[in-house]
Amino acid sequence: MTVRYIRVNPVADLFAPAVRAYGNIAVVGQVTPPSAAPAALTAAAAAGSGLDVGTYRYVASFVTAAGESDVSTEVAVTTAPGSQRVALTAIPVGAAGTVARKLYRTTLGGGTGALKLLTTIDDATTTTYTDATPDSSLGESPLLRPHTPVAFTDSIEARRRAPGALGRAIALAFDQSPGPTLVYGVRTAASPDWAAALDAVAPIDAQFVVLADTPLDATSGAPPAGSNSDGGAIHQLATHVSGISGTGGDGKERMGVAMLTRGATDPGLVSGKLAHERMVYVAHKSDEDAAAAVAGVIAGYEPHISLLLKPVNITSASFAPAEIAALNGSETFAGGPAGSGVNWLVDPALIPGRGVYLGEGYTGNPGGKKYIDIVRTVDDVSFRLKAQLIKAVGTVRISRSGLRAVQAQMEAVLAPLVQAEVIEGFDITIPLVTLLDKEPDTLIAAERTQIDNAQSQRVLEILVAVDYAGALHRLSITLKFV
Repeated sequence: MTVRYIRVNPVADLFAPAVRAYGNIAVVGQVTPPSAAPAALTAAAAAGSGLDVGTYRYVASFVTAAGESDVSTEVAVTTAPGSQRVALTAIPVGAAGTVARKLYRTTLGGGTGALKLLTTIDDATTTTYTDATPDSSLGESPLLRPHTPVAFTDSIEARRRAPGALGRAIALAFDQSPGPTLVYGVRTAASPDWAAALDAVAPIDAQFVVLADTPLDATSGAPPAGSNSDGGAIHQLATHVSGISGTGGDGKERMGVAMLTRGATDPGLVSGKLAHERMVYVAHKSDEDAAAAVAGVIAGYEPHISLLLKPVNITSASFAPAEIAALNGSETFAGGPAGSGVNWLVDPALIPGRGVYLGEGYTGNPGGKKYIDIVRTVDDVSFRLKAQLIKAVGTVRISRSGLRAVQAQMEAVLAPLVQAEVIEGFDITIPLVTLLDKEPDTLIAAERTQIDNAQSQRVLEILVAVDYAGALHRLSITLKFV
């Protein structure tokens, strides 16, 4: 395994189970500009002052009533003392329907793609412009570049920079209440190249990943085979979240959220690698991106909160009872939720008014960590412990006082969670402390060896039992009249 200074092996009792609070979302999807990108403009250094000495990069885009195009190919210009302006010529005018052009530029020495708005030319005829604008006066960025994560904090900017499925999905995630505070957008190439886009998602701080407007079906859920070496889109998503959660480093644990095709009620597609506790699936009857909406809902709640009957801001027709039974499986009067790894959207008659709610809070693995809040709470508690204990690594000694200090630090993390009713209780056992508490002359040879090994190898084993009481999901009432 890779070097991990603190190793946590979370084990949950799945009958009565034990990411970091809330969560950021990464949405991967396609962008559909309303018009083609312009041809490259021409740029040359010109006499005068205004710019610093160095290299700048320039592009242009078209603006129509429907929005903005992608930018043209970058053109680099290097200014020199006395020639600290840039003359832009042959600025493309665009086809019929073009109402304006936008010019973008990097700051001094900026790299490829690091573009900011220089100016907007509010016509479709002007073909020249002279730039003497300081870096501090540059404005917004252009449309997203493929496979480059961009953080958004509002839906308006996301729709502007990611027109099409990606922008709509990000906006729908933000529309949830409560919802996320940060959503990353990652544009995939037109093909699309899901593998490259998910590789770009790997290092960012995201606890949920969604593929915009990409339902689970036989194609998207297909495993790698033949020329399809990466597998279908949703299969790649499941592989990504399971892989990164296991090997991506501390704090990189995440879950994928995917939707079935509109009106689909067969949970049988969720099988093999798709049936994973790191995946969440939702059945719906909506024309909107149900996966993005549900991801926004989950991200808006603390990890220990059950997702059952949480409102989803989306328009979706209701499933018939028989369809819900097909999705969920049959339940008995005294039994708990059945579950086949797929959630559904519902409008319960007992909730006043009309609205759309999550019909359950399942993960994609009904035989493992069955509920979303279990996976999130395990991630959250594990991260909190590691973040606290990193200060002990390389500092605390393997002695009685040192190990009691470690235990105190762990209690400082877990005790507030008990007070906040996140967990019911906990028990910390450090086997080596029991041995160190003994009088040295009473230790048997095996115990002395155990202490020597721990001190020489510099590794400490700690057992932490956490009592986590899951939320109530079913009530079975026998109503007896006498």
